[in-house]
Amino acid sequence: MALIRSLTSGSSSLKAHQQRLDVISNNIANVNTIGYKSSRATFSEQFNQTFAIGSSPNAIAGGGVGGIDPLQIGLGVKLGAVKVDFSQGSIQVTSRPTDLALQGEGFFVLERNGQQLFTRSGAFSLDRDGFLVDSATGSFVQGFNLETDASGLVTKDANGTNVLDRTITNLQISPTFKSAPRQTQSVLIAGNVNSTSSTDEVINSSITIFDNQGADHSLRMQLTKTANANEFELQMFIDGDTANAIVLDDGVNPASDTITITFNGDGTLSTPLSLSVTADELNNALTAINGSAVTPFDATTPKDITVTLAESSNLLGGLTQFAAQNTVSATGQDGYASGELSQIAVDQTGKIIGAFTNGQSELLAQLILSKFTNPGGLRKEGNNFYTVSPNSGLPNIGTAVEIFPSTSVAGKALEESNVDLTEQFTDLISTQRAFEAASRTITISDQFLAEINQLKR
Repeated sequence: MALIRSLTSGSSSLKAHQQRLDVISNNIANVNTIGYKSSRATFSEQFNQTFAIGSSPNAIAGGGVGGIDPLQIGLGVKLGAVKVDFSQGSIQVTSRPTDLALQGEGFFVLERNGQQLFTRSGAFSLDRDGFLVDSATGSFVQGFNLETDASGLVTKDANGTNVLDRTITNLQISPTFKSAPRQTQSVLIAGNVNSTSSTDEVINSSITIFDNQGADHSLRMQLTKTANANEFELQMFIDGDTANAIVLDDGVNPASDTITITFNGDGTLSTPLSLSVTADELNNALTAINGSAVTPFDATTPKDITVTLAESSNLLGGLTQFAAQNTVSATGQDGYASGELSQIAVDQTGKIIGAFTNGQSELLAQLILSKFTNPGGLRKEGNNFYTVSPNSGLPNIGTAVEIFPSTSVAGKALEESNVDLTEQFTDLISTQRAFEAASRTITISDQFLAEINQLKR
């Protein structure tokens, strides 16, 4: 019966708009869900009943007929697709260092019970074993941990930076991780010695240096004005010793416990620009103080100390001799003691940097990201997670900025839902009106059927 078609069409519209309402309701419900991406329902028409396929024009000399279009009546509507909108959500700043947000395309990679998961929600935390996990589910965040040698010591490159093991695994920041000490290998000297200093006038300065185990020692530098113009004698002592000067080597003259420092007529340093103190000499000086053999400084590698008095390209930035007050001081050294982990931070490449109580910052790990050819093809698994589907493509694994230049990680931040409430409420109104209209078509069709039933009376 023809009226059945209108009932069916109206019924399909009610069903389709109910499904659209479900999508809109879910979007509104997740307006405050971290990393949530809104969805949009799109409709497709149902089959059409064809009464005539139409005909082409039939032109005959002096007459004929034109073409006729197909004659079809639609049979309603259906839900065509539910597409996810992966546009960027707003970034909300937090105070938690393990809260992370992505700026740009891509997903964090996690693992739970052997299943690989992907998410935009970076509400992470450290568990009791130091693993970085999803706060809600305990799923392990994936990335690169530090490379270690056979002794379990962290591998370092030529610059002394921790090296990452490029094997994808569960990220772990051990709460007992320590920053290893570094023996001092470089000392910088700067400042001024007064050119009007009298003969035998002594200028002292000291700096703290560190041995191979991170113990600190006081290295004192003593400059004594000689009777010659523009000339001082330099001696060095360790840990308060005043009797045993350390043997120094300027690379030109034979090693001696006294080095002659000369200045040019303009007050800049002439010779030497630098000198060295061997680890053996430091150990000998400490042995003399303690009365027994001690070797706190590593002399086997060797790790000698280079003392820089001035750079050839910047003589005014080093030791000078002007008619001004004495300001000689050691401006820096590169050694430090061991340190405990005090806090962490994440940079834009996803590298986790640890700050230690010894004032050092060290690389601890790095998060990985994943991108897909068709992110809209990912399958939702709940808890803000996605998994691979046949139409999403395989994950392309990389790191923010370095491998994926258009994507960066924001530490102490979370990505908010990208749901636009204005748009959702507007869609809600249009869906409600369409639902009401569809229900009216069913009501009118029912009235037509009632009239037909009355014909027998």
